[in-house]
Order: sequence, then C-alpha cells, then structure tokens
Amino acid sequence: MNIGRSIRVFLAANYRSSLLIGWTILIAASGAWNLYQNHVDTIAKAKIEARTIFEHNIAYRKWSTMHGGIYTKIPNKDKNNPHFFFKIKGSRPNTVGFTIIDPFQVTQQAYEVLHKQSSNLAAFSHTVSLNYQETIDPYDKPDAWETKILKEFRKGIITEASTITKINSAPYLKLLKPYVIDQGCLNCHESPEFKVGAVHGGMSVAIPMQPYYATAVMARHTILLTHLLLWLLGGLAIIKFSAAFQRYQATITESEKKFRIVSEFAYNFEYWIKNNNQLAFISPSCERLTGYSRLEFMNNPKLLLDIIHPDDKEMYRRHLHKIDDPEHNGTDFRIITRDGQVRWFTHTCSPIYINGQFLGRRGSSIDITEHKKLEERLNHTKRLEYLGRFAGGIAHDFNNVLASISTFSHLLAQESHGNKTVSDYIKYINIATKLGKNLTANLLSFGKRQEVALCAASLNNIISGIADILRSLVNEEIDLQIKPAADDLPIAADKHQLEQVLINLCTNARDAMPNGGTIKIASQAVEVESPINGNIDKIPAGCYMKLSLADNGEGINPADLSRICEPFFTTKNSSKGTGLGLAIIHDIIKKHGAFFNVQSVGGEGTTFTAYFPVKHNSAPLTPPRKTPAPASPPVDTAQTDDKTCSPVNAGTGIKENIPASPASRGTILLSDDEEMVRNSLTIQLQQAGFNVLGAANGKKAISLFIDHKDEINLAILDLLQPLRNGREIYEVIYKNQHHLPVIFISGNGGADNHLSPEILARPRVHFMAKPLVIEDFMTLVEDLTSGSA
Repeated sequence: MNIGRSIRVFLAANYRSSLLIGWTILIAASGAWNLYQNHVDTIAKAKIEARTIFEHNIAYRKWSTMHGGIYTKIPNKDKNNPHFFFKIKGSRPNTVGFTIIDPFQVTQQAYEVLHKQSSNLAAFSHTVSLNYQETIDPYDKPDAWETKILKEFRKGIITEASTITKINSAPYLKLLKPYVIDQGCLNCHESPEFKVGAVHGGMSVAIPMQPYYATAVMARHTILLTHLLLWLLGGLAIIKFSAAFQRYQATITESEKKFRIVSEFAYNFEYWIKNNNQLAFISPSCERLTGYSRLEFMNNPKLLLDIIHPDDKEMYRRHLHKIDDPEHNGTDFRIITRDGQVRWFTHTCSPIYINGQFLGRRGSSIDITEHKKLEERLNHTKRLEYLGRFAGGIAHDFNNVLASISTFSHLLAQESHGNKTVSDYIKYINIATKLGKNLTANLLSFGKRQEVALCAASLNNIISGIADILRSLVNEEIDLQIKPAADDLPIAADKHQLEQVLINLCTNARDAMPNGGTIKIASQAVEVESPINGNIDKIPAGCYMKLSLADNGEGINPADLSRICEPFFTTKNSSKGTGLGLAIIHDIIKKHGAFFNVQSVGGEGTTFTAYFPVKHNSAPLTPPRKTPAPASPPVDTAQTDDKTCSPVNAGTGIKENIPASPASRGTILLSDDEEMVRNSLTIQLQQAGFNVLGAANGKKAISLFIDHKDEINLAILDLLQPLRNGREIYEVIYKNQHHLPVIFISGNGGADNHLSPEILARPRVHFMAKPLVIEDFMTLVEDLTSGSA
C-alpha cells in the first residue's frame, strides 16, 4: 500500500513524466499487440494455404472415385512398383498396357514434379496412417508428432492440428487433417475397418513459411515505424500540453495559495454561507476567536447561532433572514466563547455572484472586544471629565462658604475670652470645616484641579496636627493608635493634601469595621534595599519615610486588590462610598513622587502603606515647638504650632510662625466677589490693624488700585471674579508696581489652573486655597507687609 501511495505521489508531482511514461507504455503495448497479431496472421495465412491444398487433394480423390478411377498407361519406371496398380474387385487380369493408378500415387508423384519445378516454394503432402504396415494402401509412415495427432483423431478429440517445424532446415507449417471414409472408397477397399464416416489415417500438408515470414518482417517494420512515429508525435503533444497544463496548474496553484494564505491565515472570522443557508467554508481563525474548531462548525452549522449571546440572538436572526437582499448593513453582536468569555464582534457580509448567479454570502466577523473596552473607557473618561468640571464648580462655591465659616470661627474664638463651652463649640465648627475642606479637596482632586505645593515637612507633625480630626471621625468602639517615627526625616510634601490622604484612609478603615476594632497609624524611617513589587506600585530601592494605616476589619478580596484605585470602584454600598477615595489618595501620593501599596488578609484586616522619599538636602527636623494660644481651639493650636512653609516655587523653605501684631500697619487691597468671604477677611485683617480696600469685582479692584497705588502694601486677589479676573488685575498691578506682594486665593483648585509658571515663579507672588487656614494666612500677610517674605 505504501509503494502504491508513493507511486501516486510521484506521478502527481511529475505530471509530464507520468504522461510520457503512460504514453510509452500504451505505444509499447500497441506495438507488441500488433506484432503478435502479425505473427498470428502469418500463421493463419499459412494454415489457409495448407487447408486449401488439403481440400484440393481430397477433391481430386473424390473426383477420381466418382469416375471409377484414373486409367493410365503403365510407365516403364512403375512396372515394378507393387503399389502403383489397383486390383479392382471382379476385374480380369490386365493384358493391356493400361491400369487404374492409385490416387495416393497420383498425389505423391504430382508433388515430386512440384519439388523438381520449384524446390524452394514447393509444399509437401503425404498420407499417414497408424497401421501403415498392415494396409494394402501406400500410406506413408507417420512421424512422432503425426502419430500423436492421429491417435487424438481416432478418439475424436480434435479434427485438425498444426505445428511449425523444420524440413530441410527450413521453417514449415505442418497441417494434419483426418481422412474420412465415404461410400466411394468402399469400391476399392474391402477391409472390415473401412466404414463410411470412419477416420482412416490422415493427410499431412507442409507449407513453407519463408515467404510468409518475409511478408511478416515487412509488416513488422511498418508496425514499428508507425508506432515510433505515433510515440514521437504523442510525446511532442504531451510535452506541449503538459507545459500549457503546468502553466495553468501553476496559475491555479498560485491562486489557491493566495486563497489559502488569505483564508487559512485570516485574522478575522471568515465564512461562506451558500444560497441554501448551508455552511460551505469557515476560516481556521474561528478556533482562536471562539474556542471552537473549524471541524466543529462544519459538522454543526447551528453552532454559528448557538455561540451568539442570548440578548443578541434575535437581532442576528433578523440579520440572517435578509441574506438574499442585494445589500444590507452589518451588525455588532456578542458571542460566548468555549471558555465562557463574552467577546464583541462586528459582522459584515456581502453577496457572492458568479456569472449573475447568486451563490450565497461571504461573512466576515472582526473581534472588537478591545475596541469596545477602549470605547467604554473613553466614555467613562468623558463622564469623569464632565463630573470633574461639575465637581470643580461645586467645590469652588462650597470652598467660599467654608472660607467664610472658617474666618468667622477664628474671629469668634478671639471673642470667646476663654469660655470653655464656646471654645468646644468652636472646636467642633473647625473640625466640621476641616472635613468639609477635605470633601472639596476630594472633589477638586477628582476634577484634576488641585495642585501640589511641595515643601520640606515633617510626617510626624502632619499626623499629630490632624489627630484630633481623625479621632472625631471614628466612633467610640474603634481604638485609634498613633505611633510616630523615632527618626523623623524630612520629606517634600503638601501638608494639606497629606491630611486629605489620612482622612480618606481613616474613613475607609472605619467603614471596614462596623462592629469596632483598631486603627493603627504609624510613621517610620526605612531603607528599602531591593525593589518591592507591591499590589499597586513598585517601590524602588532607597531611603523613605513610611506612612502606614492598618485596620483589623474584614479585609479586601484578593481579586479586587488591583482595582481598588480605579475611580468609582468600591465594595461599599451606595450609602457609604463613591469609589473615589482611594483613587484620589493614589493620585496625591503619585504627585508627591511617592509610592502606594496595600496588603490585605481576609478576616484579619488591611494595611495601606505610602513610601515618601527622604529629602536629603534638608536639615533634620526638630519636634514642633508648641506655643500657647488660649483664644484658639485645640485643633488650630496644633496647626499653628506646626512649621509653616511657602510653596516650593517661592523658595522660602520652613518658617517659624510670627504672631499677628495689631501694631503692624498697612493698606491691603482685597478683591473677592463672594461677599461673605470678603467681609470675614476684612474683619480679620482690620482686627489685625490693617486698612482694607474691598472690591466685589475686578473692575472695582483696578479702580481702587489706581487711586491708592502709593498706599497699598499688599493685594489679596480671588482668581475667579466678574469683569476682570485675578490674573488680569495682577497684570495691571505688575505694570505699575511690580514689587507689590500679591496673594492669590481660590476655591477652584490650584494656581496652575489659572496662572502661568512665569507668574508663579516670581518671589513676591503666593497662592492659598480656600477655605483658608487663618493662622497660615495671617502669618503670610504679616510676613509680606513687614518685608520679611
């Protein structure tokens, strides 16, 4: 079987050789057959001549018998021949010179004459009999072959026999036929063996084959030459045909190769549905896209519909019903793969016509799952952008309200005169204001409008400064523990944004422990010797101040750890979270050049860790110096005692608080369109001994500056206000008095949203976000008006 297969493969690969071999075999077989037939015909022709001679001899004998024999004069040479004369029954003694000659003697002597006349072409004929010694007739003695045939004649097996033999070294065809006794033979023969119809010997006729062979050789040459010419002509035709066929086959092969390359390596899901809705072709890419093999689709055409998502099947059925339409639109649908994944396909199909006959439709499905995901992300991003703008607007308005509350709370504290009850109330107002500020900070961070103002800071001081507010966030069943670092190394930080981080983390920890528990906040100087692959960020090797907040709540599902910092992702119910807290925390930490990580064990709790690079070029930090401030609430005292810094772009570094002095004099231009903010700051500044020029819009502010530019020592400008905004007011001021210090304030995010880097880089330009921390604000005002900043 392998040999046969190998031969078939060879013939298929060698088309021309196969045809030539086949043609050669055909011509050779035809030539051999014709040569064989030529030989058979040659023998047949010789047999015909032998039979003719035999029949002639028999006819001569019958004629002689019919006429009573042939009488002839006795020649001298036959006077002593005992077989020459016949004694006919009832005849008298022969007294004359005539006698009846034996017919066989006639035949014998006739052939003797023939041999003398044409010795090369003469045939031989003689009678033979098995009882040649007993008969009175002159039968010749048979040879071995004739003896065998005569026996078969007697048995009735055959009626004729022939063979090729040599006589006198020449080829002869010897034909032997039996003598059958008829009625006329009985006139001369009285032997009991002579019966009508009996076989009594036979006649052997030998025909010379040389003339026939000579004719056969000529025919053989003709056959060979004819077949050779046929072979040559056929071979040339095969060569030309095979060359044309090979070109055609090469074209077909190339076309098929291109088709197979396109179909077998098609990236998309390609298939052909015939006009009877039967699946005719499907590309191998179906297995990569659906998990099902091409064979499965071909064996089960319904699989094309079965993999369609249940919600999209009806739409896909309507699409298939239009398959005979000249054109119809494509469609998008979902499929469910073998492993249960849901993937999006966009499907198009076009009709197939050949010579005007509709053969079906070619379908093409493209996997657009990633495109759909990107589209969803883009829509999500747009929604976030719109929500961010909306949140920024809300934060701006809310910050103005908080700014008024914070300022009036500070003024109220100054008028409490040590009343403990009033001071406690003020404390709670300040805590509420701080939490409100954290909320607006979250909104601004979400809207990407909150900028980071980095300066050298103490992580311990930031934690201790916000401790009272953190304690107010948790209930009595939660134990809040704070462990500051023994080595407090300086970091570059925005104090207010890190407070925002702590408030958000503490809120998450509280919500994770509805039945109470422990929250541990710690800072620690650490040296990371090799990179840490965290669940959120990868922490490079280096020196850090580590901030950690741990709870012993329910923990986070491991599958959710990589997603907890995505916007709006939350495991809380809608009443307890928006899913923005950790996203904002991660964003703030990244803006600090720090790294964020989380570890969680189900049922044991969660630990959030932030790694802040140590600011090596800063002097070591000393514990905060606490200054009594009886008129201020406890929370603000902590804030006041902490070191205060200007933005990094001001280059001022850490500064000690300078108490406000009523003796400090000067005129301040205050421009803010929010009346409550403007009034509260005016009272605060006036109580500090400053003269305040208030303006409700930019146009009024410019007018006041023009009228009092020689008197004004400081300008406080809200960035967003009608008629002229804060930047436009500043440009007028800078053209006239470029040395005049300016404090920009805004409840709508950082200064970078409204001011150019060139303006922010100027040393006497500062920015503070609403709601203002009044202690920091007044310290900066006095520094700028006294010329120390």
